[in-house]
Amino acid sequence: MDDVLDHVSDGVLVVDADWRVARANAVAARLLDRDAGALVGTDVRDAFPQSVEATFHGHFGSDEPAPAAVTFEDYFPALETWLEVRTVTREDGLVVYLHDVTDRRDLEGTVADRDAELGRLNRINAIIQEIIRELVGATTREEIEATVCERLAASELYEFTWIGERNPTGDRVAHRTAAGDSEGIVDLVVEGGDGPDAPDPPEHAVMRSGETRIVRQLVDDGTVPEAIRRVAFARGLQSAIAVPLRYGTTTYGVLGVYATRPDAFSERERESLETLGVATGFVINAARQRNLLLSDTVVELTFRVTDPDDFLVAASARLDCSLAVEGVVPLAEGTLLCYVGIEGATPGDVLAMADGRGGVEGGRSVHETAEDEATVGGLVELTVSGASPLLSLTERGATVRTATFEDGVGRLVAELAPDEDVREVVEAVAEAFTGTELLAKRERQRAVETAQEFRSSLHERLTDRQRTALRVAYHGGYFQSPRDSTAEELAAGLGISSPTLHYHLRAAQWKLIDAFLDEAPGEEPLGATGEWHGAAGDG
Repeated sequence: MDDVLDHVSDGVLVVDADWRVARANAVAARLLDRDAGALVGTDVRDAFPQSVEATFHGHFGSDEPAPAAVTFEDYFPALETWLEVRTVTREDGLVVYLHDVTDRRDLEGTVADRDAELGRLNRINAIIQEIIRELVGATTREEIEATVCERLAASELYEFTWIGERNPTGDRVAHRTAAGDSEGIVDLVVEGGDGPDAPDPPEHAVMRSGETRIVRQLVDDGTVPEAIRRVAFARGLQSAIAVPLRYGTTTYGVLGVYATRPDAFSERERESLETLGVATGFVINAARQRNLLLSDTVVELTFRVTDPDDFLVAASARLDCSLAVEGVVPLAEGTLLCYVGIEGATPGDVLAMADGRGGVEGGRSVHETAEDEATVGGLVELTVSGASPLLSLTERGATVRTATFEDGVGRLVAELAPDEDVREVVEAVAEAFTGTELLAKRERQRAVETAQEFRSSLHERLTDRQRTALRVAYHGGYFQSPRDSTAEELAAGLGISSPTLHYHLRAAQWKLIDAFLDEAPGEEPLGATGEWHGAAGDG
């Protein structure tokens, strides 16, 4: 009989009427972590260690007759095993069958954990999408930050959220806004570490590095100041994440999120919150630009830049030329196109120096001029995506009005909205570029121009022929896509040639765009006169 039991894949215990183990196979001994010989004669209730739910001892803990049949699953911590237990009652006792279901339970737990994580992630992504939609209509930084904190804290996934920024008076983090029950924690985070050699809170590390920081076990993480860990323990806070609020290379602040769940922030959740951080930084920058555009007054800052690591500074010194930024066009995050006029060197000379130097990642020649051998110049388009005073200023909500470079010295004039933190902008530029000096700061009133005055000024800048060409093209559907009329059809109606129509259309469009961008007001495109340059059929 014992030989038969040893060939059974499950564990088997044969129990007599006195609850003693009469026979036990090797599988049962292994599952119960006992010697098979020692099991025989043992009270079966002593053979089983305590389980989490105490199910076995609940069924067979007394001397009452055993139930006819029992089937259950339970976890036995001492064995680190999930066991499925089945009993069959006989006249002279009972038989107990044991089956190890740990692998199945682990798989079910993993699937359940993943389902729960996916459910949380779907909720988080839905919340973040709602927040981003709400941010589109926000007009101030305070409104933007309050929306982010309040919507996250209201989700019940997090205990509280808060936003801080760099304290302009030192290397600390200043509190801006919070939502949820943040009492006792945020003040400690703002204060920083417990001493000069103590670790800093994660929010401080994020402001320095611009990289997300996750604390998975808040109470036990030695990189978190002890005072914060003590309060976290008392509050039941288990984990935290600190996410930079950034646009391009500029970190506007840090978002701190605290949860009562241990190891609450998975990699996917981190990615979702980082997306929110980037979106928030973008909207903050857009709000700053909007405030500057609508402001009646501006703060004008004049900088002197001599850092040789800046490409335009280095190029003007090495090539002994004059460079003037004629236009700046922000592109994707952390990148802008910079149009630079050149006097005293060729576009090829300037582009040969670019090649990844001073934040310049590439460029092209727009045009080259050469009145004689001694007078050369032109215009280049540079792609700037690294360290550059121009990029640093535009990412902080400033508008660069002029930027000229000569003999290794640059002079930049930028405008900020009056409610912006001028000190923060000046310090950020000075820290990033050695030798940068603020020469002047003044508040300037903008000239107020009504819509009618703007239209009148445009009307005066266009010649009669240019206005006629624009009206015919507009009403004839030339600007539609697809076009309702071709240039040849419009020109035929005016009795002129197609090249002549194109000439006047381009001149008129240049003036309209120039007035809108306001980068070179009053200038005329070369050859833009008010007369037709030919009749129908002209080349």
